[in-house]
Amino acid sequence: MLPGTFELLTLIIVFLGLQAWWIIPIIKKNNKLNKKGNDLRKEIKQLEKLYKK
Repeated sequence: MLPGTFELLTLIIVFLGLQAWWIIPIIKKNNKLNKKGNDLRKEIKQLEKLYKK
């Protein structure tokens, strides 16, 4: 094994961990907002159908 390989792998793992630490909560929040938006669209369509009759 070349010298410095272990340190490089450690650095890469730490970097990826830090990136995931702030990206994952953003993705979760985005998914919640998308789900809420879809629910609102369904409700709007239902109300439009009611008022068209």
